[in-house]
Amino acid sequence: MNRDPLEDFFARERADVRELPAGEERWEAMVAESRRPHRRGALAWLGAAAAAAVVAGSVVVGTGNVPDLQTASDTPTRTVATTSGTPQPTVTVTRTVQPGPPATGEATTSSPSRTTPASKILPVPVGFGLASMTNAGGGHLYALGAGVCATGDCTAVVGSDDNGRTWSTRASFTDLTTRGPLVTPAGPHQLVGVRFATPQVGYVFGTEVRRTTDGGRSWTPVDVGGRTVLSLETDGSRVWMATAARCTHQGAAATLGCSDLQVRTGSVTDRTTTAVRVEGLAKVVENAWIAMDGPDAYLNGTSTGAQQPLPAIRVSGTPTALPVPEGCDQSQGLTLAATANTRGTLVGLCPSADAPDSRWTVVTSTDRGGSWRSRSAPGLGTPTRAGVWLTATDATHLVAVRQALPASTGEVPSPTTMLASSTGGAAWAPVAPGGSTDTAWAGAAGGGLVYAFSGGGSYWLSTDAGSTFETVPLRR
Repeated sequence: MNRDPLEDFFARERADVRELPAGEERWEAMVAESRRPHRRGALAWLGAAAAAAVVAGSVVVGTGNVPDLQTASDTPTRTVATTSGTPQPTVTVTRTVQPGPPATGEATTSSPSRTTPASKILPVPVGFGLASMTNAGGGHLYALGAGVCATGDCTAVVGSDDNGRTWSTRASFTDLTTRGPLVTPAGPHQLVGVRFATPQVGYVFGTEVRRTTDGGRSWTPVDVGGRTVLSLETDGSRVWMATAARCTHQGAAATLGCSDLQVRTGSVTDRTTTAVRVEGLAKVVENAWIAMDGPDAYLNGTSTGAQQPLPAIRVSGTPTALPVPEGCDQSQGLTLAATANTRGTLVGLCPSADAPDSRWTVVTSTDRGGSWRSRSAPGLGTPTRAGVWLTATDATHLVAVRQALPASTGEVPSPTTMLASSTGGAAWAPVAPGGSTDTAWAGAAGGGLVYAFSGGGSYWLSTDAGSTFETVPLRR
C-alpha cells in the first residue's frame, strides 16, 4: 500500500514532540513572546503549560518551508584540555541565531551542526540570570547567563544589535554552567564571563574558553594551556587573560584560592595563546583580573586571607610593577581601572596610609601610572575582605561597587552597594537603580555609558556617567 508522504512527515514531527513541565515562568514567557512585535520572516518561539509542547519543526512565515530548529548533534564530543596549539573538539550543543555573515578563515566546532537561518529569532531563555555582559561597539551588546532553554537548563550567550532595545539568544550550551558573578571559576565546564573584541569575535571563559568569529553562531576551543581563566579583556586586537592552574573553593583555609597565577595573551585572529613572563607573581591569590587602557594591559589581584590588594603590574610590553602611590599603605598594593574616555588615565583604590583598616584612598594618574594624585575617600566606607570594584568614564566620574570582588570562598558576599562620584572620589553618593541596593558589577563603556547588573533578568544603564540609571529588561 502506498503511504501518504505528507502523513509520514507529520507522523515524524509528532514523534519528535517533547512535553515540557508546566510552570508560571513558562506561561509568562509564552505571554511575553505573544506580545512581541512580529517581523516578516521571523520564527515565533512556542511555549505552553503541561499539555503543550515545543515543536522541532515550525513554518517560517512567508517562506513556505519547514526548517529544523536543531542546530547540533545530540551526541556531542568532549573538550580536552591541551597545551598544544591545536584545540581539541568541543562539546557545544548549540541553538543559535545568525546575526550576520560569518567571518572567513575560521574553522567552526567539530561537532556536527546545521546552520540556523538568519530569519529565526530565538528569545532569551526563560529565567535568564545575568552573569557577565560586554559592549562590542556599534550598538552590539552581549551577555552570558543561565536559564531554561527548549532542551532544559542551559548556559546561554544572548545578544542585542540595537543598543539593548531587543535581545535574542545567540548560543546555548548544555554542557557548560555558570554560577553567576562574584565567584571565581572552580568546577569543571564552568563559565564566568563573556567578552567581545568586535561584533563578530568574542570569548566565553572560565574553566573552559571558547571563541566565536561569527557573532556567537558557532564556538571553538581556545588553547590556554589547560588553565582556568579568571579574567579576559581585549583592546580589539589582542586578548589578555589572568589565569590560574586551578581555583579551590572548599577545604582548609590554607588551601583556598587560585594557585600558580599566570598571564596569557594572543591575537584575536588566532585560537592559541602564549604565557607572559611576569616576575614576582603571588603563588596563591584570592582573585585576579585584567584592566585594559587601549593596548596597555594591567594585572590586578588580592591576596588570600585578609584579601589585601596586590601590587598592580603592567603586563603588556615589558612587564612592570607600578609603584605604590603616596597616600597608600606601602605594605599593600592597589587595584586600578582605566578610564573609558581618556587614554593613559588610570584610577585606583588602596587602603589609606594613615588608616589602612578604616579608610580607602583614591589615586589618579594621567601618565600611565608614572605619577599619582591621592585623595582620601571616607565615603567608600571601611576596607573589607571583598574589596571594591571600580570603574570610571574619566578621572572625575567614578562608579564603585562595594563587596564586589570575585571570591574563592565559594560564597558570594552580601550585601553589595553601588556608589557614584563626580568629584574624582572626594565625595560619593549611593546609587539604587530600580530601587535595588544590591549590585554585582558595573562597567563604563565610553561617553557617559555605564552598565550595571545584579544577576537577574535585566540590567541597568546610565548615560550620565553613573549619576542615574534606567532598567533595561533582557526579555522583550
